[in-house]
Amino acid sequence: MSRWHGSVWCHPLAVTLGVTDTDVTGLSPGERLWSYPALVTIELTLLGRVAYHDQEVTSPRIRGLLALLAGDLRSGSSTTRLVNDLWPDQQPENPTKALQVLVARARAQLDAGLIATTPTGYRLALRADQVDAAAVLQRAAAAARAARAGDHAAALAQAEEGLALWGGAAETDPVPDDPMPDDPVPGDPVAMLRAGRASTHRSVVRVRALSLARLGRCSEAVG
Repeated sequence: MSRWHGSVWCHPLAVTLGVTDTDVTGLSPGERLWSYPALVTIELTLLGRVAYHDQEVTSPRIRGLLALLAGDLRSGSSTTRLVNDLWPDQQPENPTKALQVLVARARAQLDAGLIATTPTGYRLALRADQVDAAAVLQRAAAAARAARAGDHAAALAQAEEGLALWGGAAETDPVPDDPMPDDPVPGDPVAMLRAGRASTHRSVVRVRALSLARLGRCSEAVG
């Protein structure tokens, strides 16, 4: 029997997928497949909390640095862009040196090999599947592609793996004291990165609901 469950019309012939590759930008064509293996261990989390190897990152400036580098995972970010985004209102007297000190702090606190130096700036020495903010794009693309191919079980699996990357409550609690305190980053790159993934989250939620409907599991598609 056909019926509505939330925003999903639960008749197999009535379900359509309104998800396109533009919903999951940031991936190369070769990555837009649905045959990803099971999730590997995420090393850097930014969506629910900011942590590296489950070690909480409390310094606002280091958090901002990690978020900016995660947003340009492949090519990294230039020194100029990092300085402009980390100190948008008032830059240090020697901004390049200040950035070098910040990177050195991040390496000392987290991992000496986490941040690599490039000819123009810095990049994270991590793969996309090791950073939750990048891995969600992979899973969203995989789920959408599988759904359009009619493999709704695979689409559901990919969508649920993608949603699991948002695991944990959104960060609303106060951040513990930083052993080397600094000022909060104006503009908050972490918040901006999360906002940039909001449309991906909506797309994955929709693919999951529609895949459940296609599989005859309409009651699970609610919520």
